[in-house]
Amino acid sequence: MRKGNQNGSLKIGIKFILAFCVCVGLIIGLGILRFHAARLAYYLESVNQSIQKYSDEEVILRQELSALVAPIRIYSYCKESLGMQKALKAETLPVRMRGERVLTASQNDNSKGWRSGLAWLFGR
Repeated sequence: MRKGNQNGSLKIGIKFILAFCVCVGLIIGLGILRFHAARLAYYLESVNQSIQKYSDEEVILRQELSALVAPIRIYSYCKESLGMQKALKAETLPVRMRGERVLTASQNDNSKGWRSGLAWLFGR
C-alpha cells in the first residue's frame, strides 16, 4: 500500500508543480503583454504630441502666409521697400506669334504629307 500511496502523492505533486508552472508562465506572459502595451501607449502619446506640435506650427505658418499674400501687404511692401509707384496708365502691345505664320504656311501646303506640319520643329 505504500507504493500506491507514494505513486498517488507523486502524481499529485507533479500536477501541482505543472499547475504552478502554468500559473507562473501566465503571470509572466501577462506582465510582458502589460509592459508592451505601456510601451506602445508611450509611443502613441509621443506621436500625438508631435502631431499637435506640427498642427500648431501649420496654423502659425498659414497665418503668416495669409499675411504675406494679402494684396494690401504686397502693395505696401512694394511701395515702402522697393519704392514702386502705382501705374496710372497701362498699355498693351500686340505681339505677333510665330505660330500664325506656321499655321498659314501649313494651310497653303497640304500636299506634302504629315511631315510638313512638323517642319517648324526642325527650323525648315
